Amino acid sequence: MMNRTSNRRIGSIFIVLAAMFTQMVAAAVLDVPGTYTTIQAAIDAATNGDSVVVAAGNYVENLNLKSGVNVRGAETARTFIQPETPASPVILASGVDNVRLANFIIINAQTGFDSINSTNLQLANTVFVGAGHIALQVDADSQIDVLNVVFMNNSVAVRRATALVQIINSGFIGNTVTITSPVAPFIASSTNVNNCGFYSNEDLRVSGIDTGLGVAAVIGNPGFVATADFDYHLQQSSPFINTGLGIDVIDNSVADIGAYGGQYADVKPFPVAAPLVTNVSGDPSPPYSVSVEWSANQAYLVTNSVTSGRYLVYYRQNQSGPPYDGTDVGNGTQPSPIDRGAITKLTLDNLQPSVPPPAAPQLLSAEPLMSSAMISWEAVAGAVDYRVYYGTAAVTENQVDVGDVTTFTVSDLENATEYRFAVSAFVQPVYHFSVTALDSTPSANESEFSPESTLVIGSLTEGVLSNQLTATPDDTASYPDLSDSGCFVATAAFGVDWSAEVQVLRDFRDRFLLSNGPGRAFVRWYYRNGPSAAALMVEFDAVRPAVRAFLWPFVVIALFALAASPAASFAVLFLCLALVIVRHGALNRHFFMRLTE
Repeated sequence: MMNRTSNRRIGSIFIVLAAMFTQMVAAAVLDVPGTYTTIQAAIDAATNGDSVVVAAGNYVENLNLKSGVNVRGAETARTFIQPETPASPVILASGVDNVRLANFIIINAQTGFDSINSTNLQLANTVFVGAGHIALQVDADSQIDVLNVVFMNNSVAVRRATALVQIINSGFIGNTVTITSPVAPFIASSTNVNNCGFYSNEDLRVSGIDTGLGVAAVIGNPGFVATADFDYHLQQSSPFINTGLGIDVIDNSVADIGAYGGQYADVKPFPVAAPLVTNVSGDPSPPYSVSVEWSANQAYLVTNSVTSGRYLVYYRQNQSGPPYDGTDVGNGTQPSPIDRGAITKLTLDNLQPSVPPPAAPQLLSAEPLMSSAMISWEAVAGAVDYRVYYGTAAVTENQVDVGDVTTFTVSDLENATEYRFAVSAFVQPVYHFSVTALDSTPSANESEFSPESTLVIGSLTEGVLSNQLTATPDDTASYPDLSDSGCFVATAAFGVDWSAEVQVLRDFRDRFLLSNGPGRAFVRWYYRNGPSAAALMVEFDAVRPAVRAFLWPFVVIALFALAASPAASFAVLFLCLALVIVRHGALNRHFFMRLTE
């Protein structure tokens, strides 16, 4: 029979177990930005034991950590934090305990991480780049483990006022000051520094030769893949490989030094760049073939001369983004994704491009003009071309392909005749491609998708006709002996419709006035009143010089607007202004003489 002491012990065990179970059940993962738009909002909402997981992206915030709440980036290479308030630390741990911050890149900081009166902290697998003041600052009342952190190009990498700062498996590259402390309490730079890597730090260079700090220091160029792209994975020749303490979670080998080593490392390879896709079909008609080519991922766990990783090519028709679940390559025998092994190029043969017919456009307007009509319509999603139909008895009597536009002027129409107009849209199959990299570990860790590349290929498919609208071109009679091109006043003023001035004004009308509603309204008004003004000018010939003088500034403006380049615009403007001055003087003298005759 158990005594009371045994009963109390059993009761205590049950209480502890119950508390542990309650904490396990209550612990939550708070998602940023899916559930919370900012990292700080997620931290504020979290309770003891919760974790905040931050998706790849650029976050402009100053964070205040909370006791018992871990904060982790989903992908080290692409999860950035920079300060909203530059004068404040990007990360502040003030009076907090039991917190791990991991898998971030801290950029554009004056002070990256500041620990004040905080204990049981872990800073893991994070990169500090270019801190203007101090990347990591720790006061005398704090305790923190720095695990697999990269300090690169900072004014001061670490400033600590306590020996309770363990620095393990971390890389120090290109810093002005590597590890320092206040005068009191003074902490030697090498204290509790183990298996760290050092390269090109100003304060550790002796006669141009790099040196290191602490136990088992590794000296040499770390061989990061691409620091300009914030890819701090190690290349195959790196001395940081397998020279750390502990075990790597990525491949279960001896830990690497740097942001991708140790037990908290982000296992995802860096995404490759967008692939280059090219139509390599021998003929515009089937069979269709596409070449997909991409740059290799240079991380040693992917590009390895002994055991290499591999690449998967994903594709899909007519819809962007994952899931890339295409099935038609090789006449349906090579569904997405296609495993390409270690090779960085693939030709996809015997594609079967197809696309559903597009929706009918919505015809918005049909405005009558002189011997023509301007029609406009709403764009159709995915359309690459449009066809305009028109006729008098039936809308399908005539047709013209107009390209990827939503406004078109149908010309050579009979005035005073009603025309019917309609539009159809064309679509063409579009393939979307993406590539991922897989490392050579037994887990075959896969990167995120590369940026997407697209290729339009295959036959056009026409949709149904739009609604129909009618328009009757204006039946406006020109003044006798004037052309019917519509520039009545200018033709009368300058004498002939083929003069340079008339042609400039006509080009300005076609390119600028007829392309918008107010301009078309002005043209219609001009067509109604222009012949009468031209007739009056012919009857009273003495007013011609004054009208030419009035029109010349508009000719200058039109020339300036029609010029092909800024340089041409200035040249045209200069010449035209000079000509205006000369012509104005001559015209004024001529006009004065005619009036005094």
